Amino acid sequence: MESSGAVVALSVVIAMAGVVTSPIERRIFGRALSTRHKLLAYGGTMVMLWAPTLAAISIRGWPALAVPASPATWLPARQITEPAIGALVAGYFVLGLWPLLQSLRGERWRGAYAAAIRKQGAAFPGILPNTGLECAVFAVLSLTAGFCEEILFRGFMIRFLVQGPPQFGMLAALVLSSAVFGLNHAYQGAKGVVGTAISGLGFGLVFALSGALLPSILLHALVNLQVAYVLRPSKTLKAAVVSKTLG
Repeated sequence: MESSGAVVALSVVIAMAGVVTSPIERRIFGRALSTRHKLLAYGGTMVMLWAPTLAAISIRGWPALAVPASPATWLPARQITEPAIGALVAGYFVLGLWPLLQSLRGERWRGAYAAAIRKQGAAFPGILPNTGLECAVFAVLSLTAGFCEEILFRGFMIRFLVQGPPQFGMLAALVLSSAVFGLNHAYQGAKGVVGTAISGLGFGLVFALSGALLPSILLHALVNLQVAYVLRPSKTLKAAVVSKTLG
């Protein structure tokens, strides 16, 4: 059952959680971890995602979270702007999924993108999976993040900003919820916050334009899952990387 006090309290928790926990996350993920400790870190992250998500579903109810707080009537000249924004968002996510799309071409391509992902994430070696077991659990974490973060930052937070005490318009709610989403990844530093906020805006636009949360959940999960796919270990991948290095 919905309670205005519970809605406000959970919104504050969602907004502040990443900032409060960022020093701990930076310390954990900023160093190389054994498989045991990495799996514990993955498990702890999933617990921290599921706890507020279940609270959000309990407070709001799934039907209210699964659709935007208001239709896309906030768009000016909707017949023109909606397809244009949709095309931009689609292009953005095609680029975001480019490592996966290219890796499907073969092991040599996957090896190149695996090296690029590891280089990009070198500051946080505790996050990226190395072994087959780590990749499997990381895939579960990816599905969890795709579902839970869309519930929290799109389904719940946008509705709070539009219908709760702030009473923002839909466009402002999209921007602010994306900023909160970025700050929830504060442990990644300023660059990570900005990049995550931009991704959040993309997911928010998918939610708003499609009129349902499921497309953004699936897209978010796929963006995360590609890391487990590209980084999964295999003998052929090692051979491809060695061949490319020697060649």
